[in-house]
Amino acid sequence: MWDEIELENWKSVPFTSGRSATEKDVQAGRAVFHIPSGSTPYETDLPLFAIQIDNEKNTRVPCVVIQIENCSEGTAVGVRYLDGGNGVGMASEFEFYNGIPEDFSL
Repeated sequence: MWDEIELENWKSVPFTSGRSATEKDVQAGRAVFHIPSGSTPYETDLPLFAIQIDNEKNTRVPCVVIQIENCSEGTAVGVRYLDGGNGVGMASEFEFYNGIPEDFSL
């Protein structure tokens, strides 16, 4: 379900937008997380191309945002990585783009 994403097909990945993700969304691969205590959707068009920044490891990892929700801890982001797998982080850990940034070489 969390297979590698071909770069030219990044906009076709399943996502959850306009509502909070359910457990069924996670099971179907349309979301990475479900917040039982409640959340609200962050208003934006999905999917988004993003760069996840890890300042401690000094890395910039390309990914596709499939879910963004506001919760008590802040704005949580669910992503799929281009080389496979998924992850969750807070919005402050990402740079968001509507397309692949020209200055980022993959």
